[in-house]
Amino acid sequence: MKQIITQHGWGLNKHIWDDYKVNFLNNNWHWQDNERGYFSTNNYQAKWIKSDSKKEIRMTLCHSYGFHLMQKKILEEATHIVLINSFNNFLPVSNKRNFILRSLKRMEKKIIQDEPKYMLKEFINRSFMPNDINNSFKNIFYKSLESLNKTLLLSDLKELYINRDFPVFLKKNCKIIFIKSENDLILDNESNNNFLDFLNKTLYSKPILIKLAQQGHCLNNLNLHEILLNTFND
Repeated sequence: MKQIITQHGWGLNKHIWDDYKVNFLNNNWHWQDNERGYFSTNNYQAKWIKSDSKKEIRMTLCHSYGFHLMQKKILEEATHIVLINSFNNFLPVSNKRNFILRSLKRMEKKIIQDEPKYMLKEFINRSFMPNDINNSFKNIFYKSLESLNKTLLLSDLKELYINRDFPVFLKKNCKIIFIKSENDLILDNESNNNFLDFLNKTLYSKPILIKLAQQGHCLNNLNLHEILLNTFND
C-alpha cells in the first residue's frame, strides 16, 4: 500500500496540493490532506491506514512550516518524509535575522490591525515568484480570504520567532527527500541549509537533495509524482 499524508504551511490550506495529487491518485496512492484551518475550515489531522502490505510506503509531504504542524506520530511512522522548502528555525542566526524579524513584525501588525487580506495576497504572490500564482489555487484562496481565522493565523506566525531544538524524534533510518527551490523569496537560504546540515549529520542515510531551478517557495507547474518516482528508482 502506498500512502501520502500532506501538511501545508503557514497562510495556506490543503488546496495547495490539488494539482499534485491527481498523478498520485492515478497511480494508486492513497492521499490524505491535513488541514490547519486558517480559513475557518475545521482542523483535520489524518492517520495512517493500517496495512499488512510488505512493501508499504508511508510518505509525508511537508511544505515549509508544515513540518512543524505535522503530528510527530505521523512523522515517526513514516517510511519517507518529503521536506519542501522546510526549516527547523525560520530565523537565521546571521545579521539577516533582524531584517527578517522586522518583516514578521510588520505582518503581525497587519493581522492585528485587521488588514490581513492584502498582506496574505502579497505573501502568496511572493511565495510563487518567479512564477505566477497557480490559477486553480488562486481562485480558491481568494474566496477563502472572506473567512479568515485571524487568531490562529497570528498565533502560528509568532511560532516562527521561536528557536527550536533539532527534531531528534525523527527515525535515523527514515528516507528523507529534501526539496530546495533555488529562487525562494520567503525562506532564507541559511535557515534552509542549517536544517539540511543537521539531517546530514544525524541520519544514517543522508537526505536526497533535489534542487529546483526557477521555482519559488510554493511550487508550480511540476509533476511531483514523476520527480519523486525518479528519486525512488535512482
